[in-house]
Amino acid sequence: MPLYNLACRTPLSATQRQSVATLITQAHCHVTTALPHYVNVVFSDNWALPAGIEVSILGGVRIGGTRTHAVVEELKRALVAATAQGCGLSPEAVAISTVGMPAQWIIEGGEVMPEPGAEPGANHPQAQHQAQ
Repeated sequence: MPLYNLACRTPLSATQRQSVATLITQAHCHVTTALPHYVNVVFSDNWALPAGIEVSILGGVRIGGTRTHAVVEELKRALVAATAQGCGLSPEAVAISTVGMPAQWIIEGGEVMPEPGAEPGANHPQAQHQAQ
């Protein structure tokens, strides 16, 4: 968790996919302070998308804990920017929707996921997000 599904109008090159996955991981970890091994990115090609949209992101993310509405909105902006950069697109050509799920609904590696902000070994400057 999270799982970011990217529907692409045209196939991305292997270099673009690697760049986008790296940038999405960096954006997610920067905004949420989660560890990078939690981030998953899946690409699908040849999707019929609305006019002007080249990539559409559907992100499944944990909510609760330190993951406030403001943090999720910041995350969405960061993910759009990261995807646009990795694809060489303008941010307007990237759409995003997120589905928030409570941590107790998610099992990863046979373990129930902890609340956002309670991951072992993560760096959680909660005060930064609470102050924003």
